[in-house]
Amino acid sequence: MGHALGTLKRFLLLTGLYYAGAVLASFYLRTPDDITLFWPSAGVGFAVVVRYGLRWAVIVPAALLLLHLTVDPVPDAFVPYSVAANTLSTLAAGWYVLRHRRNDGLHLRTSDGLMLLRGGILLGVAGATIGTIGLVYSGMVPPIESGRAWLLWTLGDLLGITTMAPALSVVLGEGGLRESLWKDRVDKREQTVWTFALVASMAAIVSAGQSGNLYALGLVSLPLALLLWAAVRFSPLTTMVGTILVVTFISLLTGLGLGGFTRPLTLLDASVLMLLLVLISVIPVMLAVATYEQRHTAAALYQRATRDQLTGLLNRATFEERARERLAGAEPDLSLLYLDLDHFKLVNDSASHVAGDDMIRSVAGVVSGEFGDSALVARTGGDEFAVLVPITESAAIACGRRVLAAIDGLRIDWQDQMLTAAASIGIAHSATPHVDFDGLLSHADAACFAAKEYGGNRLVAASREGDELAVRTASMRSALQVREALDQRRFTLFAQPIVPLDPAAASHLRNFEVLLRWTDATGAPRAPAELIAAAERYRLGPRLDRYVVDAVLEWLEARPDQAAMIHHCGINLGGGTLVDEEFSDYFAARLRRSSVPAEKLCLEITETSVVRDRARAQRFIARMRDLGCRFALDDFGTGFCSFGYLQHLDVDYLKIDGSFVRDLGQSELANAVVRSITQIAHVLDKRTVAEQAETVEQLDVLRGMGVDYAQGYAIRRPQSIESFFSEAPARIDALR
Repeated sequence: MGHALGTLKRFLLLTGLYYAGAVLASFYLRTPDDITLFWPSAGVGFAVVVRYGLRWAVIVPAALLLLHLTVDPVPDAFVPYSVAANTLSTLAAGWYVLRHRRNDGLHLRTSDGLMLLRGGILLGVAGATIGTIGLVYSGMVPPIESGRAWLLWTLGDLLGITTMAPALSVVLGEGGLRESLWKDRVDKREQTVWTFALVASMAAIVSAGQSGNLYALGLVSLPLALLLWAAVRFSPLTTMVGTILVVTFISLLTGLGLGGFTRPLTLLDASVLMLLLVLISVIPVMLAVATYEQRHTAAALYQRATRDQLTGLLNRATFEERARERLAGAEPDLSLLYLDLDHFKLVNDSASHVAGDDMIRSVAGVVSGEFGDSALVARTGGDEFAVLVPITESAAIACGRRVLAAIDGLRIDWQDQMLTAAASIGIAHSATPHVDFDGLLSHADAACFAAKEYGGNRLVAASREGDELAVRTASMRSALQVREALDQRRFTLFAQPIVPLDPAAASHLRNFEVLLRWTDATGAPRAPAELIAAAERYRLGPRLDRYVVDAVLEWLEARPDQAAMIHHCGINLGGGTLVDEEFSDYFAARLRRSSVPAEKLCLEITETSVVRDRARAQRFIARMRDLGCRFALDDFGTGFCSFGYLQHLDVDYLKIDGSFVRDLGQSELANAVVRSITQIAHVLDKRTVAEQAETVEQLDVLRGMGVDYAQGYAIRRPQSIESFFSEAPARIDALR
């Protein structure tokens, strides 16, 4: 019922608009056989059909029948021709435009304007042809005057279309056309001056006409110039409305002989006048559309350069630029919130990247909806967002908690799955005088990382973390330095011997573990533990391990004599490397082209990395063992869940964690753990290696427990690989 009522209201409104245009045109008719110089209704009907479809051409016969019954009575024989001429021509022009327009509909662009103009010409020609036949048939125009009637009818329709259709298409339009209704960006005073100037130019034309000046019509250049001004400076709709006013004003003066002007008496006079008015109606509008296109393109390019395409938020570069400007200002409080989604990769892997994009858009809506226009909101990475807002830290914490709750409550229905989300937020606050942006971002990022390490779905403020956050920030800087060291290859290979505890098992072949030492940009040596921690935390492990593998193989390939002296060379692999398929492919290819036998390499993996993803670890071990590599399970015993899966893990050595070895003889627990590991290893036909053996006494205890190998300061400290091979192999009996 409501839809039907709305349709009826639209029908009555559009029919009334068409009727009003026809009534205005009837003022030009002095005799029954006159042809109107301006038919605005043609533009009304054309715009309606293009916007709402061909069926809405029904307003044309309804309005014309009402016109002929009330204002413009004509012979009964002409009424069918009048209705048919206007209705059929409107349908033909509408069909042409609807068939040839682009799939994205009509927009304010030059190509669409030219298409509408072609449709208008078709309407004028078709309507004039049918109407002229009717005029002759009904006796309103003698056959000898049919050419004159056809030309005036065509020009009258064309003028009505070029004057009325653009503005009505915008007002009635939706989507692309309605986007032109943006506010003028110029100063209101300029608009006021323009309006007064337009009125003054029309008054000048009337004044010149009343004075009897033969060239009064030449003053039409004044409103034309003002319309061109509007086309360049104002919105297209302003230009279109101004064009309607100017064309209607000039046509009334000349068509009705007002203001001292004389009606065109000949066909040539009428044709020249109507062509002039067509040009006045076309040129400013086309210029306005072209200017709008240019502005629209520039705005689109600016949008692309400054906004994230998926969410519409600021992109990273623009956010940083504007944030630096805000921090350089005098706002008393600025808080930076750095948000990172938890486990977002699972969404992409389990659903799809399209589902991931939906989630990103949903989260972007939550984040931007929480903060007002005074905040800078950006998507800074795949699943990362940043907000700089002028509020205190306590207010930022409150906002952040609301954002976390809203994200936690998100439910995205994707096919047969219900996707959920969670996030971690880090907050850093700055008061005047503000810190630099890089420092503020570093603190917020470190706080966000801390929130993730605490389990995620929580908020951490940098000021409340104290020294712990400072340590994390230092770790982030270390990661950057590690990356730089990798790029510049500022690493040195070290080696530490692994020797059998039974002197009878001693051999001339060497067993050792490769260790890594590095220097910072100043050349100062850095702690290896700092290197490993930073690499693992910031996912540089696979790249670092690839470097070590390549460096060891290159060193041994260049020294075949030393390579021949090796029984096994231990190389540590991080947890991230163990599950990295690309590293597996790389290492397999590198071994195949190496002259160093794979049997001489023993890959050391940690117990915790195996527990993290046992299936992938087993696949990696199986693949490398097929190539000939051996394996050692490093730091064994720290997990205390080891024995349950050990029988299914194909490794050659168990390296007993040094924390137990150091406590031998002082802790019954340490003694029991080392003894148990050794016994179980021998049952499974594996060998044990005791790490961090620091005293001869510890070596004696280890030998008594049946441990196979030892490694530590009690035997030899780590040394450069060159020095390691230049000295005689370390032996346990040499320590006596």
